[in-house]
Amino acid sequence: MTTPPITPPIIPPITRVTGGVAGLAATYAAVRALADRFDAAGDHLREHAGADARVLTDPDLLESAPLSPVTFAEAEAQVVDATSGLHGVVEASVVYEADAVLVRATVTAYQESDRLVARSFQALDYIVGHDLGCALSAVAPELLLLGMVAVPVWQHLPDSTRRRLGDPLEEWADEHPEAVQHAVDGSGGLLDGLLTGVPLVRLLAGIGPFHPTLADAASDLAGLYPAEGPPRVRRRGDLHVPLGQTPPDDLAGLIRHLDETNRLSPHDRPGDQGTVEIQTLHAADGTVRHVVYLPGTDDLTTTPWSHDEDVRDLPADLRVIAGDRSTYATGIEEAMKEAGIGRHDPVLLVGHSLGGMEAASLLAHGSGFDVTHVVTAGSPIGGLHQYPPGTHVLSLENRGDLVPLLDGRDNADSVQQVTMQFDDHETSIAGNHDLQHYVRGAAAADASTDASVREQLASLRAHGFLGSAGGATSQVFQISR
Repeated sequence: MTTPPITPPIIPPITRVTGGVAGLAATYAAVRALADRFDAAGDHLREHAGADARVLTDPDLLESAPLSPVTFAEAEAQVVDATSGLHGVVEASVVYEADAVLVRATVTAYQESDRLVARSFQALDYIVGHDLGCALSAVAPELLLLGMVAVPVWQHLPDSTRRRLGDPLEEWADEHPEAVQHAVDGSGGLLDGLLTGVPLVRLLAGIGPFHPTLADAASDLAGLYPAEGPPRVRRRGDLHVPLGQTPPDDLAGLIRHLDETNRLSPHDRPGDQGTVEIQTLHAADGTVRHVVYLPGTDDLTTTPWSHDEDVRDLPADLRVIAGDRSTYATGIEEAMKEAGIGRHDPVLLVGHSLGGMEAASLLAHGSGFDVTHVVTAGSPIGGLHQYPPGTHVLSLENRGDLVPLLDGRDNADSVQQVTMQFDDHETSIAGNHDLQHYVRGAAAADASTDASVREQLASLRAHGFLGSAGGATSQVFQISR
Protein backbone atom coordinates (compact mmCIF):
# COMPACT_ATOMS: atom_id res chain seq x y z
CA MET A 1 0.00 0.00 0.00
CA THR A 2 1.52 3.30 -1.09
CA THR A 3 1.20 6.48 0.92
CA PRO A 4 -0.43 9.29 -1.06
CA PRO A 5 1.88 12.26 -1.65
CA ILE A 6 1.48 15.18 0.72
CA THR A 7 0.10 18.20 -1.07
CA PRO A 8 2.38 21.17 -0.40
CA PRO A 9 0.69 24.24 1.04
CA ILE A 10 -0.28 27.00 -1.35
CA ILE A 11 2.28 29.79 -1.06
CA PRO A 12 1.17 32.92 -2.94
CA PRO A 13 3.72 35.21 -4.57
CA ILE A 14 4.99 38.24 -2.66
CA THR A 15 4.42 41.33 -4.80
CA ARG A 16 6.04 44.06 -2.70
CA VAL A 17 7.95 44.60 0.53
CA THR A 18 8.54 48.04 2.05
CA GLY A 19 10.23 49.23 5.21
CA GLY A 20 12.42 47.40 7.67
CA VAL A 21 16.18 46.96 7.70
CA ALA A 22 16.33 46.97 3.89
CA GLY A 23 13.76 49.72 3.38
CA LEU A 24 14.11 53.30 2.24
CA ALA A 25 14.07 54.77 5.75
CA ALA A 26 16.90 52.41 6.78
CA THR A 27 18.83 53.45 3.67
CA TYR A 28 18.38 57.13 4.52
CA ALA A 29 19.58 56.41 8.06
CA ALA A 30 22.64 54.58 6.74
CA VAL A 31 23.49 57.47 4.40
CA ARG A 32 23.17 59.95 7.27
CA ALA A 33 25.45 57.72 9.33
CA LEU A 34 27.95 57.92 6.46
CA ALA A 35 27.72 61.72 6.63
CA ASP A 36 28.48 61.51 10.36
CA ARG A 37 31.60 59.48 9.53
CA PHE A 38 32.66 62.16 7.06
CA ASP A 39 32.23 64.75 9.80
CA ALA A 40 34.25 62.66 12.25
CA ALA A 41 37.00 62.19 9.66
CA GLY A 42 37.19 65.96 9.15
CA ASP A 43 37.53 66.50 12.90
CA HIS A 44 40.32 63.92 13.14
CA LEU A 45 42.18 65.52 10.22
CA ARG A 46 42.06 68.93 11.89
CA GLU A 47 43.38 67.37 15.10
CA HIS A 48 46.28 65.92 13.09
CA ALA A 49 46.88 69.33 11.50
CA GLY A 50 47.16 70.89 14.94
CA ALA A 51 49.56 68.16 16.06
CA ASP A 52 51.74 68.67 12.99
CA ALA A 53 51.83 72.41 13.62
CA ARG A 54 53.00 71.81 17.18
CA VAL A 55 55.98 69.93 15.76
CA LEU A 56 57.37 73.20 14.44
CA THR A 57 57.43 74.70 17.94
CA ASP A 58 59.03 71.68 19.56
CA PRO A 59 61.99 72.97 21.74
CA ASP A 60 64.37 70.24 20.57
CA LEU A 61 63.65 71.02 16.95
CA LEU A 62 64.13 74.77 17.46
CA GLU A 63 67.47 74.20 19.24
CA SER A 64 68.69 72.17 16.26
CA ALA A 65 67.78 74.86 13.75
CA PRO A 66 71.11 76.82 14.01
CA LEU A 67 73.05 73.59 13.54
CA SER A 68 71.30 72.76 10.24
CA PRO A 69 69.36 75.74 8.97
CA VAL A 70 68.83 74.29 5.47
CA THR A 71 67.29 70.99 6.57
CA PHE A 72 65.28 72.84 9.24
CA ALA A 73 63.80 75.07 6.58
CA GLU A 74 63.01 72.07 4.39
CA ALA A 75 61.34 70.26 7.30
CA GLU A 76 59.39 73.38 8.20
CA ALA A 77 58.15 73.76 4.60
CA GLN A 78 57.08 70.12 4.41
CA VAL A 79 55.14 70.32 7.70
CA VAL A 80 53.39 73.52 6.61
CA ASP A 81 52.58 71.99 3.22
CA ALA A 82 51.20 68.82 4.83
CA THR A 83 48.95 70.75 7.21
CA SER A 84 47.71 73.97 5.64
CA GLY A 85 49.19 73.77 2.17
CA LEU A 86 47.59 72.74 -1.12
CA HIS A 87 46.00 69.26 -0.71
CA GLY A 88 47.05 69.32 2.94
CA VAL A 89 45.26 67.97 5.97
CA VAL A 90 43.24 71.15 6.59
CA GLU A 91 41.97 71.20 3.02
CA ALA A 92 41.09 67.50 3.22
CA SER A 93 39.12 68.11 6.44
CA VAL A 94 37.12 70.84 4.71
CA VAL A 95 36.40 68.50 1.79
CA TYR A 96 35.17 65.76 4.15
CA GLU A 97 32.90 68.15 6.01
CA ALA A 98 31.59 69.62 2.75
CA ASP A 99 30.75 66.07 1.63
CA ALA A 100 28.90 65.51 4.92
CA VAL A 101 26.83 68.67 4.38
CA LEU A 102 26.08 67.66 0.76
CA VAL A 103 25.02 64.12 1.72
CA ARG A 104 22.69 65.37 4.46
CA ALA A 105 21.22 68.00 2.16
CA THR A 106 20.59 65.37 -0.54
CA VAL A 107 18.80 63.04 1.88
CA THR A 108 16.72 65.92 3.22
CA ALA A 109 15.81 66.95 -0.33
CA TYR A 110 14.64 63.42 -1.15
CA GLN A 111 12.57 63.23 2.03
CA GLU A 112 11.00 66.65 1.48
CA SER A 113 10.27 65.70 -2.13
CA ASP A 114 8.48 62.55 -0.92
CA ARG A 115 6.45 64.59 1.56
CA LEU A 116 5.58 67.20 -1.07
CA VAL A 117 4.38 64.55 -3.52
CA ALA A 118 2.25 62.91 -0.81
CA ARG A 119 0.68 66.24 0.17
CA SER A 120 0.06 67.13 -3.48
CA PHE A 121 -1.83 63.87 -3.99
CA GLN A 122 -3.75 64.50 -0.79
CA ALA A 123 -4.80 67.95 -2.00
CA LEU A 124 -5.77 66.60 -5.43
CA ASP A 125 -7.77 63.76 -3.85
CA TYR A 126 -9.65 66.30 -1.74
CA ILE A 127 -10.51 68.44 -4.79
CA VAL A 128 -11.75 65.46 -6.81
CA GLY A 129 -13.78 64.20 -3.85
CA HIS A 130 -15.26 67.65 -3.24
CA ASP A 131 -16.29 68.06 -6.89
CA LEU A 132 -17.90 64.62 -6.89
CA GLY A 133 -19.72 65.43 -3.65
CA CYS A 134 -21.07 68.68 -5.09
CA ALA A 135 -22.29 66.84 -8.19
CA LEU A 136 -24.03 64.19 -6.11
CA SER A 137 -25.55 66.84 -3.87
CA ALA A 138 -27.06 68.56 -6.90
CA VAL A 139 -28.95 65.41 -7.89
CA ALA A 140 -29.66 64.23 -4.34
CA PRO A 141 -33.49 64.08 -4.76
CA GLU A 142 -33.17 61.94 -7.89
CA LEU A 143 -30.65 59.66 -6.20
CA LEU A 144 -32.90 59.28 -3.16
CA LEU A 145 -35.84 58.32 -5.37
CA LEU A 146 -33.66 55.87 -7.30
CA GLY A 147 -32.45 54.32 -4.04
CA MET A 148 -36.01 53.92 -2.74
CA VAL A 149 -36.82 51.93 -5.87
CA ALA A 150 -33.53 50.09 -6.32
CA VAL A 151 -33.00 48.78 -2.77
CA PRO A 152 -36.25 46.74 -2.56
CA VAL A 153 -35.70 45.44 -6.10
CA TRP A 154 -32.11 44.45 -5.29
CA GLN A 155 -33.18 42.57 -2.15
CA HIS A 156 -35.65 40.45 -4.14
CA LEU A 157 -33.21 39.53 -6.93
CA PRO A 158 -31.82 35.97 -6.96
CA ASP A 159 -28.33 35.59 -5.49
CA SER A 160 -26.94 34.58 -8.88
CA THR A 161 -28.30 37.76 -10.48
CA ARG A 162 -26.93 39.97 -7.70
CA ARG A 163 -23.51 38.35 -8.04
CA ARG A 164 -23.57 38.85 -11.81
CA LEU A 165 -24.48 42.52 -11.45
CA GLY A 166 -21.92 43.10 -8.71
CA ASP A 167 -19.04 41.24 -10.35
CA PRO A 168 -18.01 44.09 -12.74
CA LEU A 169 -17.66 46.53 -9.83
CA GLU A 170 -15.66 44.01 -7.79
CA GLU A 171 -13.44 43.25 -10.78
CA TRP A 172 -12.79 46.95 -11.36
CA ALA A 173 -11.91 47.53 -7.71
CA ASP A 174 -9.66 44.47 -7.78
CA GLU A 175 -7.82 45.75 -10.86
CA HIS A 176 -7.55 49.38 -9.68
CA PRO A 177 -6.59 49.35 -5.96
CA GLU A 178 -4.73 52.67 -6.33
CA ALA A 179 -7.93 54.37 -7.54
CA VAL A 180 -9.83 52.97 -4.55
CA GLN A 181 -7.13 54.26 -2.21
CA HIS A 182 -7.24 57.75 -3.74
CA ALA A 183 -11.05 57.77 -3.51
CA VAL A 184 -10.83 56.94 0.20
CA ASP A 185 -8.18 59.62 0.69
CA GLY A 186 -10.57 62.18 -0.82
CA SER A 187 -13.51 61.19 1.38
CA GLY A 188 -13.13 64.38 3.42
CA GLY A 189 -13.70 66.40 0.25
CA LEU A 190 -16.59 64.14 -0.70
CA LEU A 191 -18.25 64.79 2.65
CA ASP A 192 -17.76 68.55 2.32
CA GLY A 193 -19.15 68.48 -1.21
CA LEU A 194 -22.21 66.47 -0.22
CA LEU A 195 -23.00 68.85 2.62
CA THR A 196 -22.74 72.01 0.50
CA GLY A 197 -26.30 71.50 -0.74
CA VAL A 198 -27.72 70.63 2.67
CA PRO A 199 -26.22 73.11 5.17
CA LEU A 200 -29.13 72.55 7.58
CA VAL A 201 -28.27 68.85 7.87
CA ARG A 202 -24.67 69.74 8.60
CA LEU A 203 -25.68 72.15 11.36
CA LEU A 204 -28.18 69.77 12.94
CA ALA A 205 -25.66 66.90 12.90
CA GLY A 206 -22.88 69.09 14.25
CA ILE A 207 -20.57 68.31 11.34
CA GLY A 208 -17.82 70.82 10.65
CA PRO A 209 -17.54 72.67 7.32
CA PHE A 210 -14.04 71.51 6.33
CA HIS A 211 -12.48 68.05 6.42
CA PRO A 212 -9.06 68.23 4.75
CA THR A 213 -8.13 64.64 5.66
CA LEU A 214 -9.77 61.26 6.01
CA ALA A 215 -9.12 61.39 9.76
CA ASP A 216 -11.09 64.65 10.05
CA ALA A 217 -14.05 63.14 8.21
CA ALA A 218 -13.92 59.95 10.30
CA SER A 219 -13.84 61.97 13.52
CA ASP A 220 -16.98 63.93 12.64
CA LEU A 221 -18.82 60.81 11.43
CA ALA A 222 -17.88 58.98 14.64
CA GLY A 223 -19.38 61.92 16.53
CA LEU A 224 -22.80 61.02 15.14
CA TYR A 225 -22.81 57.94 17.37
CA PRO A 226 -23.46 57.97 21.12
CA ALA A 227 -20.45 58.56 23.33
CA GLU A 228 -18.66 55.37 24.30
CA GLY A 229 -18.70 54.36 27.92
CA PRO A 230 -16.19 52.24 29.81
CA PRO A 231 -15.71 48.64 28.65
CA ARG A 232 -17.13 45.59 30.36
CA VAL A 233 -14.56 42.78 30.40
CA ARG A 234 -15.41 39.29 31.55
CA ARG A 235 -13.59 35.98 31.39
CA ARG A 236 -15.20 33.37 29.13
CA GLY A 237 -14.19 30.03 30.58
CA ASP A 238 -16.73 28.31 28.35
CA LEU A 239 -14.89 29.31 25.17
CA HIS A 240 -11.66 27.66 24.06
CA VAL A 241 -9.29 28.04 21.12
CA PRO A 242 -8.11 24.66 19.74
CA LEU A 243 -4.52 25.91 19.41
CA GLY A 244 -4.58 27.65 22.78
CA GLN A 245 -2.21 25.14 24.42
CA THR A 246 0.19 25.08 21.47
CA PRO A 247 2.89 27.76 21.03
CA PRO A 248 2.96 29.06 17.42
CA ASP A 249 5.88 27.56 15.52
CA ASP A 250 5.94 30.02 12.61
CA LEU A 251 4.09 33.04 11.24
CA ALA A 252 1.56 30.87 9.39
CA GLY A 253 0.79 29.10 12.67
CA LEU A 254 0.37 32.48 14.41
CA ILE A 255 -2.19 33.69 11.83
CA ARG A 256 -3.94 30.29 11.88
CA HIS A 257 -4.27 30.71 15.64
CA LEU A 258 -5.72 34.20 15.10
CA ASP A 259 -8.24 32.69 12.69
CA GLU A 260 -9.35 30.22 15.38
CA THR A 261 -9.78 33.09 17.84
CA ASN A 262 -11.79 34.97 15.23
CA ARG A 263 -14.14 31.97 14.92
CA LEU A 264 -15.17 32.33 18.57
CA SER A 265 -17.51 35.18 17.60
CA PRO A 266 -19.37 34.21 14.41
CA HIS A 267 -22.19 36.32 13.02
CA ASP A 268 -24.80 33.77 14.02
CA ARG A 269 -23.74 34.06 17.71
CA PRO A 270 -23.93 37.80 18.46
CA GLY A 271 -23.73 37.05 22.18
CA ASP A 272 -20.10 35.98 21.72
CA GLN A 273 -18.94 39.05 19.82
CA GLY A 274 -16.03 40.99 21.25
CA THR A 275 -14.02 37.92 22.30
CA VAL A 276 -10.20 38.05 22.40
CA GLU A 277 -7.61 35.49 23.47
CA ILE A 278 -4.48 35.93 25.55
CA GLN A 279 -1.94 33.11 25.26
CA THR A 280 0.91 32.88 27.76
CA LEU A 281 4.07 31.12 26.58
CA HIS A 282 6.15 29.48 29.30
CA ALA A 283 9.86 29.11 28.51
CA ALA A 284 12.07 26.40 29.99
CA ASP A 285 13.97 28.99 32.05
CA GLY A 286 10.77 30.06 33.82
CA THR A 287 10.23 33.31 31.92
CA VAL A 288 6.93 34.13 30.27
CA ARG A 289 5.79 36.12 27.29
CA HIS A 290 2.28 36.75 26.00
CA VAL A 291 0.49 36.77 22.64
CA VAL A 292 -2.75 38.77 22.45
CA TYR A 293 -5.04 37.72 19.57
CA LEU A 294 -7.38 40.48 18.39
CA PRO A 295 -10.13 39.73 15.83
CA GLY A 296 -11.57 42.40 13.58
CA THR A 297 -14.91 44.14 13.07
CA ASP A 298 -18.03 42.16 13.99
CA ASP A 299 -20.62 44.59 12.58
CA LEU A 300 -20.07 47.14 9.81
CA THR A 301 -23.76 48.04 9.49
CA THR A 302 -24.13 49.83 12.84
CA THR A 303 -26.11 53.06 12.58
CA PRO A 304 -26.45 55.76 15.27
CA TRP A 305 -29.92 54.41 16.10
CA SER A 306 -28.81 50.74 16.23
CA HIS A 307 -25.80 51.30 18.48
CA ASP A 308 -25.46 48.41 20.94
CA GLU A 309 -22.96 46.70 23.28
CA ASP A 310 -20.68 45.44 20.48
CA VAL A 311 -17.26 47.15 20.70
CA ARG A 312 -16.11 45.95 17.29
CA ASP A 313 -18.45 47.91 15.04
CA LEU A 314 -18.39 50.74 12.51
CA PRO A 315 -18.01 53.63 15.01
CA ALA A 316 -14.99 51.83 16.51
CA ASP A 317 -13.40 51.72 13.04
CA LEU A 318 -14.11 55.42 12.55
CA ARG A 319 -12.65 56.35 15.93
CA VAL A 320 -9.43 54.46 15.29
CA ILE A 321 -9.02 55.98 11.80
CA ALA A 322 -9.59 59.40 13.37
CA GLY A 323 -6.79 58.69 15.85
CA ASP A 324 -9.15 58.56 18.83
CA ARG A 325 -9.26 55.93 21.55
CA SER A 326 -12.02 53.32 21.40
CA THR A 327 -13.71 51.21 24.04
CA TYR A 328 -12.22 48.15 22.32
CA ALA A 329 -8.69 49.45 22.99
CA THR A 330 -9.45 50.18 26.65
CA GLY A 331 -11.01 46.74 26.99
CA ILE A 332 -7.94 45.08 25.51
CA GLU A 333 -5.76 46.70 28.17
CA GLU A 334 -8.14 45.65 30.95
CA ALA A 335 -8.18 42.08 29.63
CA MET A 336 -4.38 42.08 29.63
CA LYS A 337 -4.39 43.17 33.28
CA GLU A 338 -6.93 40.51 34.25
CA ALA A 339 -4.86 37.89 32.44
CA GLY A 340 -1.95 38.68 34.78
CA ILE A 341 0.40 40.24 32.25
CA GLY A 342 3.17 42.07 34.12
CA ARG A 343 4.34 45.51 33.10
CA HIS A 344 7.70 44.13 32.00
CA ASP A 345 6.51 40.89 30.35
CA PRO A 346 7.21 40.90 26.58
CA VAL A 347 3.96 41.13 24.60
CA LEU A 348 3.10 40.41 20.96
CA LEU A 349 -0.17 41.86 19.66
CA VAL A 350 -1.53 40.16 16.54
CA GLY A 351 -4.74 41.41 14.95
CA HIS A 352 -6.94 41.14 11.88
CA SER A 353 -8.60 44.22 10.37
CA LEU A 354 -9.80 46.41 13.28
CA GLY A 355 -7.84 44.18 15.66
CA GLY A 356 -4.63 45.04 13.82
CA MET A 357 -5.53 48.73 13.88
CA GLU A 358 -5.95 48.61 17.64
CA ALA A 359 -2.71 46.62 18.04
CA ALA A 360 -0.68 49.15 16.05
CA SER A 361 -2.36 52.05 17.85
CA LEU A 362 -1.57 50.59 21.28
CA LEU A 363 2.08 50.28 20.28
CA ALA A 364 2.28 53.76 18.77
CA HIS A 365 0.46 55.58 21.58
CA GLY A 366 1.57 53.46 24.53
CA SER A 367 -0.34 50.93 26.59
CA GLY A 368 1.40 50.54 29.93
CA PHE A 369 2.68 47.13 28.82
CA ASP A 370 5.97 46.07 27.24
CA VAL A 371 4.63 45.56 23.71
CA THR A 372 7.66 44.68 21.60
CA HIS A 373 6.03 43.25 18.46
CA VAL A 374 2.86 43.71 16.41
CA VAL A 375 1.62 41.60 13.49
CA THR A 376 -1.35 42.86 11.45
CA ALA A 377 -3.39 41.12 8.76
CA GLY A 378 -5.50 43.23 6.41
CA SER A 379 -5.41 46.34 8.62
CA PRO A 380 -5.49 49.99 7.44
CA ILE A 381 -2.75 51.52 9.62
CA GLY A 382 -1.12 54.00 7.20
CA GLY A 383 -1.95 56.86 9.56
CA LEU A 384 0.33 55.38 12.23
CA HIS A 385 4.10 55.68 11.91
CA GLN A 386 5.61 56.79 15.21
CA TYR A 387 6.55 53.41 16.65
CA PRO A 388 9.08 53.25 19.52
CA PRO A 389 12.67 52.52 18.47
CA GLY A 390 13.53 48.85 18.70
CA THR A 391 9.94 47.63 18.24
CA HIS A 392 8.77 45.56 15.28
CA VAL A 393 5.58 45.82 13.20
CA LEU A 394 4.94 43.28 10.42
CA SER A 395 1.90 44.10 8.26
CA LEU A 396 0.44 41.61 5.77
CA GLU A 397 -1.78 42.86 2.93
CA ASN A 398 -3.54 40.70 0.34
CA ARG A 399 -4.08 42.08 -3.14
CA GLY A 400 -7.78 42.61 -3.75
CA ASP A 401 -8.47 43.14 -0.04
CA LEU A 402 -9.81 46.67 0.05
CA VAL A 403 -9.78 46.98 3.85
CA PRO A 404 -6.03 47.85 4.07
CA LEU A 405 -6.76 50.68 1.60
CA LEU A 406 -9.31 52.33 3.88
CA ASP A 407 -6.67 54.59 5.43
CA GLY A 408 -6.22 56.29 2.06
CA ARG A 409 -2.43 55.92 2.04
CA ASP A 410 0.41 53.44 2.01
CA ASN A 411 1.98 52.32 5.26
CA ALA A 412 4.97 54.40 6.25
CA ASP A 413 8.40 53.14 5.24
CA SER A 414 10.17 52.96 8.58
CA VAL A 415 12.86 50.87 10.21
CA GLN A 416 10.33 49.50 12.70
CA GLN A 417 7.57 48.55 10.23
CA VAL A 418 7.65 46.11 7.32
CA THR A 419 4.68 45.87 4.97
CA MET A 420 4.51 42.70 2.87
CA GLN A 421 1.95 42.55 0.07
CA PHE A 422 1.10 39.23 -1.53
CA ASP A 423 -1.32 38.02 -4.22
CA ASP A 424 -3.81 35.41 -3.04
CA HIS A 425 -6.94 37.21 -4.16
CA GLU A 426 -10.21 35.84 -5.49
CA THR A 427 -13.13 37.56 -7.20
CA SER A 428 -14.97 38.47 -4.00
CA ILE A 429 -13.95 41.65 -2.16
CA ALA A 430 -15.21 40.23 1.13
CA GLY A 431 -13.49 36.93 0.43
CA ASN A 432 -10.15 38.60 -0.13
CA HIS A 433 -10.28 39.84 3.47
CA ASP A 434 -10.73 36.34 4.88
CA LEU A 435 -8.05 35.17 7.28
CA GLN A 436 -7.43 31.97 5.31
CA HIS A 437 -5.76 34.12 2.65
CA TYR A 438 -3.57 35.64 5.34
CA VAL A 439 -2.56 32.21 6.62
CA ARG A 440 -1.20 31.51 3.14
CA GLY A 441 0.36 34.99 2.98
CA ALA A 442 2.10 34.28 6.29
CA ALA A 443 3.43 31.03 4.81
CA ALA A 444 4.89 33.12 1.98
CA ALA A 445 6.58 35.32 4.58
CA ASP A 446 8.00 32.23 6.32
CA ALA A 447 9.55 31.15 3.02
CA SER A 448 10.70 34.63 1.98
CA THR A 449 14.36 35.55 1.49
CA ASP A 450 13.70 39.29 1.73
CA ALA A 451 16.07 40.83 4.27
CA SER A 452 13.40 42.97 5.96
CA VAL A 453 10.94 40.09 6.31
CA ARG A 454 13.67 37.74 7.56
CA GLU A 455 14.73 40.26 10.22
CA GLN A 456 11.15 40.61 11.47
CA LEU A 457 10.72 36.84 11.77
CA ALA A 458 14.14 36.43 13.38
CA SER A 459 13.18 39.01 16.02
CA LEU A 460 9.89 37.20 16.74
CA ARG A 461 11.87 33.99 17.28
CA ALA A 462 14.60 35.67 19.33
CA HIS A 463 11.94 37.05 21.70
CA GLY A 464 10.35 33.61 22.07
CA PHE A 465 7.05 34.35 20.30
CA LEU A 466 7.67 31.79 17.54
CA GLY A 467 9.16 28.33 17.95
CA SER A 468 9.02 28.33 21.74
CA ALA A 469 10.06 24.98 23.23
CA GLY A 470 7.96 25.43 26.37
CA GLY A 471 4.25 25.11 27.04
CA ALA A 472 1.34 27.48 26.69
CA THR A 473 -1.84 28.43 28.50
CA SER A 474 -4.83 30.30 27.11
CA GLN A 475 -7.50 32.66 28.44
CA VAL A 476 -10.50 34.01 26.56
CA PHE A 477 -12.13 37.33 27.44
CA GLN A 478 -15.16 39.12 26.07
CA ILE A 479 -15.19 42.90 25.74
CA SER A 480 -18.43 44.83 25.44
CA ARG A 481 -19.76 48.32 26.10
